[in-house]
Amino acid sequence: MDSKALKSFDLLENVIFLKKTPLFSAVHTSELRAVAAVVEEFTVEAGGELVKESDPGDCVYIIKDGTVRITKKTADNRTLDLAELSPGESFGEMALFDDEARSASAVAQTRCSLLRIKRDDLIDVILEYPMIAIEMLRIFVRRLRKSNARVEALSAGRPKGEERHSQGDLSHHGNN
Repeated sequence: MDSKALKSFDLLENVIFLKKTPLFSAVHTSELRAVAAVVEEFTVEAGGELVKESDPGDCVYIIKDGTVRITKKTADNRTLDLAELSPGESFGEMALFDDEARSASAVAQTRCSLLRIKRDDLIDVILEYPMIAIEMLRIFVRRLRKSNARVEALSAGRPKGEERHSQGDLSHHGNN
């Protein structure tokens, strides 16, 4: 297979993969081609640091294979485990829309294959296909509602897991 055919195959493979992810599942396939054209695929070994809390952020990551642990330092310098993410899940979305530092760290728990989408590249795609931003906002709002329900449950003193559930599947975490 020549390099042009291989590139087309990789593009198609990434479109299919992105369509299966919670972050891009509602985006039309033709629009996903534009997203897939700007992704960078890379591999990191177990223990590799992907993002560090308080560092500048300029991209989102989507896990193709492997597991990633999301952690946050506490005021007394302990490490708090926030999530363990698996294939199809994403992290770092907040960096796409603000210039704030990373709110958490991400470390590969196993050898991982990931897709990285840089802020500037995605913004160019969104300017051409604005419905991508609308669909992403819907995901972010669902996550915020779920976080609000958790805070409400904690403040009401209900045991973990008994919080009121809001709409949508929000098993992925994009709060870094």
